[in-house]
This record gives sequence, C-alpha cells and structure tokens, in this order.
Amino acid sequence: MALAFTTFLLCENKKENDACGQCANCQKMNRMVHPDVHFYYPKTSSTKSSEYDKQVAETLKVWRSFATETPYSNLDDWINRAGYENKQVLISKEDSRRMIKTVSMKAFEGGFKIVIIWCPELMHPSAANGILKILEEPPTQTIYLLVSYDYEKLLTTIKSRTQLFVVPPFEQEDVQKYLENKLQLAQDVAFAASQRSRGSIGLAIEEANTQYELTYTDFREWMLLCLRRDYSSLVARSEDFAKKSKPLQRQELDISIELLRESLLALVDPDLVSKRDEEKDFLLKFSSTVDPNMLEKSYFLISEALQHLGRNASAKITYLQLSLAISGLIARK
Repeated sequence: MALAFTTFLLCENKKENDACGQCANCQKMNRMVHPDVHFYYPKTSSTKSSEYDKQVAETLKVWRSFATETPYSNLDDWINRAGYENKQVLISKEDSRRMIKTVSMKAFEGGFKIVIIWCPELMHPSAANGILKILEEPPTQTIYLLVSYDYEKLLTTIKSRTQLFVVPPFEQEDVQKYLENKLQLAQDVAFAASQRSRGSIGLAIEEANTQYELTYTDFREWMLLCLRRDYSSLVARSEDFAKKSKPLQRQELDISIELLRESLLALVDPDLVSKRDEEKDFLLKFSSTVDPNMLEKSYFLISEALQHLGRNASAKITYLQLSLAISGLIARK
C-alpha cells in the first residue's frame, strides 16, 4: 500500500484512482530506484559509524529486490532474506541521523521527498526520539510513511505526530484469486491457504509453500503428549523446537493458536469450523474430550509464549514451560 501510494504521488500522468504505470517516475518506482524515495528498515546495528555507509549500500540492494519481488512479506521473511537469522535487528540512531540529513536536502526532481520507514516499532528509542522534530515540522513537500505491523509498540510521541490509517485484511475470496491468478496455484491449494491466511496474502503464500499437514500433525501429537503427561517426550520435543528457526517456531505456535480457536468454535457449533476432512474430525473429537476452560487458557498461554519468544527468551525453556502448563490444564479435566 505504501509503495502504491508513493508511486501515485510521483506519477506524471495520474489516472483517477491509480498511477499510470508507464511514465518515467512509475518505472523508477517499479525498480525501487527513484532518487526522492528513501527507505529505512530494520537491520543489524553497525559496530562502528564508519561502517554504516557500507552496510546501507549492501543491504539496500537486497531490500530493493525483497520489496519488489515479495511486497506482501513480513519481518520474518526479511530476516531470512537478509541473512539475519538469530540476530537482533533494529532501525538505529545512525539511521535517524541519515534521515534528518536526507530531508534537509532538496528533492532531486523538484517534487515530493518521500521517506518510507518499514517496521517503525523496531526503532531504537534514541532513533525514535531523534526524528521527533522532523516529524512535527516536516520540510516542504516531504511525506513520511510509517508502515507498522504493531502500532501499539510505537512511542506515544511518534503516534501523536502521525496520522493513523488502518489497512484492513483482504477478503478470503480475494486472497484465493490472488494465489490462483498471480502464483498459478491449484484451486484446492489456494482455497486451503486462503482459509488459513486471516486476510494476509503474505501469510497465504507462506501457508501454500509449507507442508501445513505436518504442522497440523505436530499439533495433534503435542496435545496427545500433554494429555498423557509424557514428560520425557515433552522435554525431547522442546529440544527439537529450539533447533528450528525463529520464523518456524512462531509459525508453529501461530497455527496452534488457530487450531485452538477452531476447537472453541466446534463447541459452539461444528458448522462454524472452517477446517475439513481429517483435520476437522480431529478438532471435533479434541474439543469434546477437554475442558472448554483448558482451550481458552491454552490459547492465552501460547499467545504469551509468542511474546516471550519475540523478546528473545529461550525457545527450549519457553516451549517446555508451555507444554507443562497445558499438560496441567488437561489433567484437571
């Protein structure tokens, strides 16, 4: 959305509701090389300020291809693409200094200067505080677009200086059509992925490219181990979980949350369950054998575990503690 809006602002032959896609500025935006569009995004922090320019030059090439080829991707995708697995990424104080210097200069082509800050919730506090003045008093013809996935994490001082536009999720039908038309996926695969996408095309693509059935099987086995209170197997499982990449860890817990939600719906009305075939049969059986309070509490426990992982908590300890807590809840049935 930010890229489309930027392209529209710079387009030389605007249509009523979109850019022309043909003019010189549109072509530059297609290649992400317009001189008046500046990108700031999370990356590892340089140990020396003298290394900053080199790091920006290297990562910008990767960023341009990433944003052009996969515009619906998320932070995990960027971390994998840039080779930042198991590293802390942020928008640094040096980034804010460069931003201040950039907006103080005149536009190369005499029009808008546009600054796109991707994932501003990952700005270092000193970087966020450093740009407050230029946000409050932007230079002429300068526009800031802050693309956030977690608005509540932004500093209050940042939120007070910006205007919030909420981009709603896509309809499931639109996601399915995108997968079929753009990615040439089979109808059944596109339908299944769109069902699990929660309106996110990026998530739908991820779901279509992964062996979801294995993740569902993992959830079933995990719950059975918790039900049997097989602590030795749960310890081994937590060790295997810790060996996975952070994106895969989050994906597994995200899908577990989704399946718990479907289990709660099954208690209300089986027809509300969106899953099909063997997966739906399992959810109906699972929901009937456990206490509804267990489903609800497990839902929140997994959500809390995701927050801990996001703060770099030990994956092994977090998963084991979660498993023991769920096992205790099941035992109270």
